[in-house]
Amino acid sequence: MSGHAWRRTLRRVSLAAGAWAAYTPLAHGQGVAAPSLSRAESTESAAPAPPSVTADIIDTHGAAMRAYQAALDRQKLGASSPLSAPRIRDELGLIEEKLATGRRDEAISDLVYIVESTRFEPFKRSDDGRAATYWLGDALGRGGAYQPARGYLTSLLFAPPTDVWYRRAVHTLVDLALESDEPQLLLGDLQGVASGTSGASGASGASGGSEEVTGDVWYLSGRVAEREGRPRDALAAYGKVSEKSRFWAQATYLAGVLAVELREYKRGEALFCRVADPKQTPKKAALFGGQDFFRVRDLARLGLGRLAHEQYRFDDARYYYYLVPHDSDELPEALYETATTRYEAKDYQGARDSLEELKRLRVDNSYEDETYILDAYIDLATCRFAQADGKLDAFLRRYDPVRDAARHLLGDGAAMTALLQAVRTSADPASVGLGVRAETARALGALLRVDSGYGRAARRLADLDHQQNGLRRAMGELEQAMARLASPRALRPQTYLSRAQTEPDKLERIETQIGEIKRLLREAENASRAGANGELEGIRQELAALELRARAARASMPPASGNVAAQGQDLASLLTADREHANALYDDGQRMHVLLEQQERTLATDALLRLERRLSRLLRRARLGRIETVLGKKRALEVEVEALGQGLLPQSIVDSLDAARYLGDNEEYWPFEGEDWADEYVGGENLN
Repeated sequence: MSGHAWRRTLRRVSLAAGAWAAYTPLAHGQGVAAPSLSRAESTESAAPAPPSVTADIIDTHGAAMRAYQAALDRQKLGASSPLSAPRIRDELGLIEEKLATGRRDEAISDLVYIVESTRFEPFKRSDDGRAATYWLGDALGRGGAYQPARGYLTSLLFAPPTDVWYRRAVHTLVDLALESDEPQLLLGDLQGVASGTSGASGASGASGGSEEVTGDVWYLSGRVAEREGRPRDALAAYGKVSEKSRFWAQATYLAGVLAVELREYKRGEALFCRVADPKQTPKKAALFGGQDFFRVRDLARLGLGRLAHEQYRFDDARYYYYLVPHDSDELPEALYETATTRYEAKDYQGARDSLEELKRLRVDNSYEDETYILDAYIDLATCRFAQADGKLDAFLRRYDPVRDAARHLLGDGAAMTALLQAVRTSADPASVGLGVRAETARALGALLRVDSGYGRAARRLADLDHQQNGLRRAMGELEQAMARLASPRALRPQTYLSRAQTEPDKLERIETQIGEIKRLLREAENASRAGANGELEGIRQELAALELRARAARASMPPASGNVAAQGQDLASLLTADREHANALYDDGQRMHVLLEQQERTLATDALLRLERRLSRLLRRARLGRIETVLGKKRALEVEVEALGQGLLPQSIVDSLDAARYLGDNEEYWPFEGEDWADEYVGGENLN
């Protein structure tokens, strides 16, 4: 096997185990510990950690790759050609293409082989070297391996703050912190950025970099403070986010939410207005915020509308909801809230218009069930009792089975398991036998798919399955490599293969040929006729004698002289250690899989329980509404009777006197216009 093939195989094996070891999907930084990939990692001295980087961050599992490379070099199988800046640049181009097409594992494998190579040391501080380090940390972080990602990304924080890779490393660390369950860990890595103590010596300043970089860190600080229940600290941190930060709109909006929760309504409204009103928004905020800025602006307008609604300023609320544009994802919520506001303001026609506009959107939204009830109650308010009763009856027929199905699943563990399996595998929930109607089963499956809490747990479980599949492939490659190592000439360089073969080489070739002859004999026996078995018997006896001689020659050979063993660890010990470590990781993954399935089931149960309670509330309102329709019809009849007693005809009777309603399709009616003209009567032309 050539040295190049060995390097390609071993870097895939080591990276599959290394990346998975750092992946902790239940809570990043907790759960399954990430032991070292090989024994070499514990014996090799690590580089001294910078002041703001802890030892656990520096452990990037790169020592395992370096141990493999050292073992290959001792066997003269290592890379012989030196690295160069143009070659690194070309490799980075190919790696970026892999990342763009979703081949992250391959990209990580290639990047580690470059970055952890001893040949990479002269290029480590170059622009291409920092780019390779950044892409490796970013790819590991996006794949869930947060700990090694921190090691690579924080190594870029000691460049000048004006360096592009410094800024990109900060942005990625902030993104990973916002996605993780322990953002405070990554916030600790970035404290120097906000305080102005990071960067290369002589390059740090009071700002610690540009305002867009420090703004990211202050926004993360606010999120951590809010998560820890410190709203005042969160408000202070959000206030330090510059308009040049991509998170300015988010920080200002969340500050407004916190102010409202603290009952500082004027302050909250002012903060919302800074985002919602283009005249009050800083000019550069939209430029740096990108597309997310306009989504947050729509949320701020909804916040203003809700705040005005709660203060009974119904006209102001309608104005704020009206500001949400028609291409916004928040438009259904804005229209529903507008209808609710106009209903409470007793502007029933305005509420009806908003609901009609919402129906014309033909977009599925989370307010469909609420819209049914509100529409019927508007009919009740306008004394359209028949229409209201029909809508409420349709609501009961549609959502009563869904509520009953949710209750059934909450009490049936087997049905719940079947539903979760169908959702996880993207199968049709109606085909797994839940004991409910097909459309109801699909509705429940769709509910779980869009639920935020359940969706996150399901993604983690899918990521863990993906990592375990990769680990199984790595275990298979390790076994193949160990099998090749069992052969005495498996690790000979290609330049040695052309020389005269030694006695062990000849014996191995004979054993290989004996195995091939045995295979051909089996094929001949299967294909031959019964009369030809006698011809094969002689060949079989000669082959048995050759096998005996080969085994005797193998037994008489002296032990290996140590071609593989050398100073330090050899490939065999490294592969054996990694194979044992892979087994331990797989066992830990299986236990974690059970925990994640329990978490997924808990979140699914919570989602169905919330659905059952929500629908129970709405169904009660629907039944109460039907009672009100009966009472309304009764009261309408009483009013008509009172009007008849006073000599007034009800509108229904007045309509029955209209002659036009009794005309046929071929008839025409000219209504009386209030005057009679003499020339309108036939025969009356000469009358005086």
